[in-house]
Amino acid sequence: MAKFALVLFAFFLLFSGSAYAENLSPAGVIPKLPKTANDPILINGKVHPFWGPICQRYTYSVVYSDKAGRPPQYVKIYFNGKLLDMQKEDNEDDDYQKGVKYIFKNVPKKYGSNFYYFEASNGLGKARASIIDSPDNGPVLFDSDFNDNEIVLIDPLAGKELWRYPTGPEWVGAVALSDDGRYLAAQSSSHVYFFDSSTNEPLWIYESPTKSNIGGDVKGGVAISADGAKVFAALNGKALFFDRKSNKPVWTYNLEQNGGGAYGVDISKDGSHTAVAMAGSESDENSNVLLLFNQKGKKLWQYHSSGNWHEVSFSTDGLYLSAATGCPDRRGYLFSVDSSEPIIKSEPLSGESPIDEAKISADGDLVAYGVESDYGAIVLMSKNSKQIIWKYETPSNKSVRALTMTPDGKFIGAGTFGGDILLFETKSSNPVERFKINSSIGAFDLSDDGSVFMTGSADKKVRIYKRGETKAKAEIKLNEYVGELDISANGKFAAAGTSGAVYFFESLIDLNSAKVSSCNQIIEPPKEETTFFGGQNNTNSPPIQSDEKTGVPVVSLTLSIIAMVVFVLVSRGREVKGKRIILVSLGLVTILALLTTAFFFWKDEDPQSGKNICGDSICNSSFGETKNNCPQDCME
Repeated sequence: MAKFALVLFAFFLLFSGSAYAENLSPAGVIPKLPKTANDPILINGKVHPFWGPICQRYTYSVVYSDKAGRPPQYVKIYFNGKLLDMQKEDNEDDDYQKGVKYIFKNVPKKYGSNFYYFEASNGLGKARASIIDSPDNGPVLFDSDFNDNEIVLIDPLAGKELWRYPTGPEWVGAVALSDDGRYLAAQSSSHVYFFDSSTNEPLWIYESPTKSNIGGDVKGGVAISADGAKVFAALNGKALFFDRKSNKPVWTYNLEQNGGGAYGVDISKDGSHTAVAMAGSESDENSNVLLLFNQKGKKLWQYHSSGNWHEVSFSTDGLYLSAATGCPDRRGYLFSVDSSEPIIKSEPLSGESPIDEAKISADGDLVAYGVESDYGAIVLMSKNSKQIIWKYETPSNKSVRALTMTPDGKFIGAGTFGGDILLFETKSSNPVERFKINSSIGAFDLSDDGSVFMTGSADKKVRIYKRGETKAKAEIKLNEYVGELDISANGKFAAAGTSGAVYFFESLIDLNSAKVSSCNQIIEPPKEETTFFGGQNNTNSPPIQSDEKTGVPVVSLTLSIIAMVVFVLVSRGREVKGKRIILVSLGLVTILALLTTAFFFWKDEDPQSGKNICGDSICNSSFGETKNNCPQDCME
């Protein structure tokens, strides 16, 4: 399941124009609404801000529209088990054909999940948003402002840090060490960093020309070849392949044509193949894809799933790759690099939760999968039998947030969001080690020989363990939640990265600090930067998913922004470089007129809205644009 965060929840029925909540457990799958020709449209369902502290005001919003301009009989939010009416943001707005924004505000007083989706009826048909098989979750609540993120290099044998590099408010999406630990690559919200591990001064930094909204769940990723000569990353709608000598990409690939958002990447040990796990739309065959490239940037194949791809991992020999999907697919996969036809396509491994982790042995014979919340589990499968060897259900079915396997396939290590630390020999589903810390675990890695393992957690600590010992031999305190870890193949170095957790059901807290607040002072959040009725303004996020595929072309957003700027500047009567702002306003109005004229000469149209979109320099896959029908936007 994609979008910002994924959840478990109940469903409801609609009868005689009123909505009633079913008295079901929060784990129910919600059946899809039947389609009719009279259905209204709900788009851009979201919560703002998506993450933050308790006692802050959060606004849930969705845009209702109807092709015949019919007003809604109701617009409701299904919020934490209750159906609640939403209100117009602007009481004077009655243009239902264009779209009217509805809002609901809430101030959470305790840490925990907030499950929601939207539903509306025009009396003839119904529509939902912020739901696939189950509702969305948000905001994600933290006890930190995440302004002090960092990349940290550690000596796991000595149990001490070697250096730190601050990334400030930018979350670290991934860290990757070469086999000998000499080189380190890291990816943050808008940068790719490349280090010689002897110093915390990067050899080079790549800065994305497109800035992302910090806090989205589709984090991108970074991977490095065994010798550190090649680096592969996904960042803000681009796949980037680097030589270690330069921050100028050897080649790039526009991921916007495949939905835009990437959950993870990997590169084969020899650098000959790269892969990207993409988010997207269930109904769009060109998104929700697993992509495979050769080292020259040629796309070898792609494979579409109904669910987002959450992770991809190459075998050490580079011949196979494992991958896993979210809702509604919820499967584990194994591929050969030679074919997009899966060797393994498991049955769904959970009821309503994503398969978040996928690891593979050096020869590709064994693959392990980590399952999310309601069916929290570790599943081991065999390439030869294509069957499950064993399945281990985690304590209290807590989400498997981190999973690793030694190259020889002998050991599997895992950490859960309930604080469980688990170590297995693959011959048995009984853990050889099982103990617990009082903090949510977001990162876990094993040395290649299985003798040392490390965890990162919500209490902002990296813990280092020796196999056979339940007490950490060392603890290293970091500034924020530790969500990324990588131990070099020779076991001499480890890299850690901090962030907020990017996709999960539970809110991220140190389990020692859970409490309810009186919220005597309510925090007012920063104002939303834009209102984009046609999609998200986060280039690192997957497309909006609802029961209808629709949207407003980018030109409409551009015209709206220009009009708003004109209005604000004129109303304030400011001066620009000594001249009255009216001159600036006239110039903007001229631009507005030119853009409006250009709008009517676009070549292709969204079949539902009738608005032209090809030619806006964006591959709008949600409108059906492909490299065949709009090559100027969707070039490979």
